[in-house]
Amino acid sequence: MVRGLGHALPAGLDFEGEADNASPAATTPRRRGQARGRRPGRPQRLARSVLASRARSEDFGPITHQAAWARNFFAAQRRVFLGDGAAANWTIHRHHFSTFVPVLDFVHALSYIFAAAFAGRSQSEGEAIYRRWIQAVWCGGVRIVLQELEARSSELGQPPEHSGESDPRRLVAEALSYLRNNADRMHYDAYRRDGLPIMTSAVESAIKMINRRVKGSEKFWSQRGAEAILQSRADFLSETDIMRKFWTTRNATASGFRPYRQSA
Repeated sequence: MVRGLGHALPAGLDFEGEADNASPAATTPRRRGQARGRRPGRPQRLARSVLASRARSEDFGPITHQAAWARNFFAAQRRVFLGDGAAANWTIHRHHFSTFVPVLDFVHALSYIFAAAFAGRSQSEGEAIYRRWIQAVWCGGVRIVLQELEARSSELGQPPEHSGESDPRRLVAEALSYLRNNADRMHYDAYRRDGLPIMTSAVESAIKMINRRVKGSEKFWSQRGAEAILQSRADFLSETDIMRKFWTTRNATASGFRPYRQSA
């Protein structure tokens, strides 16, 4: 899962054989159509709205604000703004969604903690430390992990300017900086008690569906064409009436002006 986020990992880790020792329940595939168990209190999605654009974050922020206002999100009793560690996300939150609870995606935090726990350690030692750290973060104890990361960073020293991506000093320094910057958005114990979402998995899956249409071999776009295909793909993926309204309006507008329609 950590590799899937594109996160650099310490060299020498090998988890390929662990599936052989997993429990039967963990390795048995779920049958097609078999329902996944729902966590009690887990929020249920009512409708998905997707926005996509090549606009800069300064311009995209007002777009998201307007869309959220149109959906009456600001009247909700519980309001959450989820994001990864990108600074642009939290600038948008500060300027346009300051009344929403800011929540850092748990899996992105996990990836940094995982890499730092194994950095410069054996697999068995790293596993024990990772389990302790991720349990602490899950329970809202990110400050405990920060203290241990600071001690570990002092022990290893600062990474050289041109250190490799898997250098233990670099991995620990990056994790320490990431958790420091986002510690106020990592109260996962409180979020779970309040029934709030803590992962951006719905967004990540939507991005993949956008990429399947926009990216790939032999797909080339002009700037104007890329913006158009992004917006149309987002509208297509939205579980709202936006596409139906578009085609209804388009047909009504075109019906009186096309020569072939007039002749018919």
